[in-house]
Amino acid sequence: MTDLPRQEIEGKLNAHREILVSLLAAAMIGPDTVAGVVENLEQELLPTDGSEDPGLTPSAGYASGAEKSDEIRAILGAARERANAIQRLAGEMPSGQSL
Repeated sequence: MTDLPRQEIEGKLNAHREILVSLLAAAMIGPDTVAGVVENLEQELLPTDGSEDPGLTPSAGYASGAEKSDEIRAILGAARERANAIQRLAGEMPSGQSL
């Protein structure tokens, strides 16, 4: 495994922390609030097209935020894929059986 730059590690750690805190807070409030967690996380993502800082070299603070957004985006994508797979499997299972 290659060594990641400190900035990238910090961004990934911040992303994991944000998701964990959001999920735990929603779980503490009640199951109905968990559905809003994904929507809130998606709204916090930074754009990936460069339009947020055209023509400039991103500062370290911005780059760390971009790393965080990239990691949250990757985690949300993996979660969607897993949820879809679980739903497909659940649809294939005989009634009365659970995962």
